Amino acid sequence: MSTLLELKNIGLTYQTLKSETEAIKNINLSVNNGEFISIVGPSGCGKTTILSMIAGLLKPTVGTIFLDGKPLTKISTDVGYMLQRDNLFEWLSVYQNVCVGIKINKNKNCLSKEKIKELLSKYGLHDFEKSKPAELSGGMRQRVSLIRTLALNPKLLLLDEPFSALDYQTRLSVQNDIYSILKSERKTAILVTHDISEAISMSDKIIVLTKRPGTIKTIINLGFDKSLSPLERRETIVFNEYFKTLWEQLQ
Repeated sequence: MSTLLELKNIGLTYQTLKSETEAIKNINLSVNNGEFISIVGPSGCGKTTILSMIAGLLKPTVGTIFLDGKPLTKISTDVGYMLQRDNLFEWLSVYQNVCVGIKINKNKNCLSKEKIKELLSKYGLHDFEKSKPAELSGGMRQRVSLIRTLALNPKLLLLDEPFSALDYQTRLSVQNDIYSILKSERKTAILVTHDISEAISMSDKIIVLTKRPGTIKTIINLGFDKSLSPLERRETIVFNEYFKTLWEQLQ
C-alpha cells in the first residue's frame, strides 16, 4: 500500500499570556491508502487536536504533516471532517444538504450530481431526497452527513466521535453502515473515539496515546478477516483478546 498521510515529529503547545501547555509531542505516524485508523487515549490527551491539525484548523508548533507527499499547511478539500453532530441544515432537503459543500467550494474534483444521487440510492436514502432532516432517524442523518462529506471527494476522512450522540443499538447499526460505505468507496479514514469496542470493530490498526502531553504509546495492528463487518468482528474470540490488550494499554 502507498502512504497517503504522514505526520513527522509533530508537536503542539498552546500558549497564553501567562502560561503554555504542551498538548502533544513527538507524534510520528503513517497512514496508507485505504486504511481505517482509530486513535484512543485518556481524556485531554490530544486526540481531537491531532485531527484538527490534519484538517488544517491548527498549525503544529513543530513538525510537518504530509498528504500525498506534499506538506499540508492549510485547510484542504482533500481532507473531509465529520464531527460528533451531523450539523445538517434543518430547512434544507436531504439532497440540498448533501450539495452544500459543493456549492461553497465549487471544486472541480467534487462528485457529479448523478454520482450523488447514486450514493443516496445505494445507501438507502433515495426515497428521502426531498425530506427534511427532522423526518430522519439519527442513523439516517449520520449517513446524510457522511455522503455530504464524500460529495467533495476527499482523499482522507476524519471522524471525530461521529456516533457518540446515538443510542447504543443505533450506534452499532450506524457503525456497520459507515464502515461499509467507506470500504465500498475505498476511502482512507481516521477515527477518534473513547469507545474501545468501537475502535476494535472498525479499524485496521489502533493508535494508543499517553496522557497529556500526548505521545504514541503503542500501535496495535488488528488481524481480522477483511470480509467481516464491525458487528461480525464483535462475535469473534480474538475480539475479546484485543479488548483486553487495549484495556491494559490504557490503564
